[in-house]
Amino acid sequence: MAIIGKNLELGSNKASIPSAYKLEHIYITNYKGDDPKDIKNIAVKMEISESLYSQSLMLKLTLKDSTNFIEEFPIIGQEKIEVIIKYKKRNGDDKNLKLKFFISEYPTYGTSDKQVYVQVITLVGISEQSYISNQKKISRSYTNNTANEIQRILIEELNLPKNKFRYSEDAISSSKGIIANQRPMDVIEWFRKQTYAEDSFSPFFFFQTLNGRYKLFSLASLVSEDNKVFETYYDSRGFTFDGNTDGDFRQRELRILSISSDLKLNKSIQSRRGAFASQNNYLDYSNKTYTKYEYNYGSDFVDSKPTLDGKKILSDKFLIGDDKLTDFTRAHCEYLSLNSKAFEGNTNYNNMSKISRHFMNAYNALLNTFTHDIRLNGNFKLNAGRKIKLEFPKAIDPVSYKDFTGKSGEADHRNKFLSGKYLITSAIHEFENDEYYVNLRVKRDSFSVDLDDSPKQL
Repeated sequence: MAIIGKNLELGSNKASIPSAYKLEHIYITNYKGDDPKDIKNIAVKMEISESLYSQSLMLKLTLKDSTNFIEEFPIIGQEKIEVIIKYKKRNGDDKNLKLKFFISEYPTYGTSDKQVYVQVITLVGISEQSYISNQKKISRSYTNNTANEIQRILIEELNLPKNKFRYSEDAISSSKGIIANQRPMDVIEWFRKQTYAEDSFSPFFFFQTLNGRYKLFSLASLVSEDNKVFETYYDSRGFTFDGNTDGDFRQRELRILSISSDLKLNKSIQSRRGAFASQNNYLDYSNKTYTKYEYNYGSDFVDSKPTLDGKKILSDKFLIGDDKLTDFTRAHCEYLSLNSKAFEGNTNYNNMSKISRHFMNAYNALLNTFTHDIRLNGNFKLNAGRKIKLEFPKAIDPVSYKDFTGKSGEADHRNKFLSGKYLITSAIHEFENDEYYVNLRVKRDSFSVDLDDSPKQL
């Protein structure tokens, strides 16, 4: 079945369910470049992926061909695709999404066992900037703020309009050096790794969102209060509104359709990755000096570094012998060679790492504390880097819970440990069988309950 879209009410400008959309066009242009074809009627599945850990949007498009299009067009490995989607809010307002991709892979080709003269092919597309990056290398010196260097590469080397790049203003790292015959996106990744945020020393993410913009944002800015919570979603089963009403539409829009979770609460593994304590060793071979810094989660991170829900995830009451986990500084060790005389002002990569590496390790280790993969009705505003809230019910019958605790009401039946703010790290916008859903991976770096307030046990 072609993914042209449905569920728009006849005779009105309203969407009947949240997953409604209309696929206007999927234009494909071959090597000739002068006669694009609309292939929406042979497209049976489409996925558009965005992630904090990816430098490009990715398109995965499945075509079911019974018109010999693949040969006649032809598809030879030099194609571009433009996707145009129209969707409507419940109030009938039109929204349009237009995206362009360069095809980079053709991973699947096959024929049908049940249908004669039918062939299936899958196309994978990436952004223009990533495609260009694969074709060229750059060599030059640099001396600038790393965010400005990334912007320069995007505009001068990868043809990105200046208004298509945004970065958070807390990027303070600067250095001097040489770019030696590297692909532009590889250089951007190298700059990203050495970029850290002012005051918080948090790592940065470089990614592209569904509106086509590239972003360089610190983890601190993404979890801060300035990044407002987009919406609250509920893990519930029942419906309380009549069908085809505004209330029913809203309830479906906020419903978690499915969820699977990975709670990485193993403190031993987090400790080994530098979350709670680390020993950081620095050898400056220019003046033959050795220094050491011991990072401590309790004194260096808690109450001073931004997190999603603000509550610590480590208790001081848990002892191994007579030691806390923050006492095991050699659980994670870093060894850095420094050259303080390389440049005037010590502006080189390793010298910057001396003040930021232990914090960046801690941020990265803590972000995986909670991970949920959730499926929602489609929403083009659910993008990587947004914050959402999730609400989970307690795993106990409300009547039994009331009898046990004497508490009642909706707030009392909320699972306070799992519920709270989460950061969207990836979003896969999926179109199939004329329905639009979004599959999110969300993460959280902190608890929403105080560890000192132990829950009453049954």
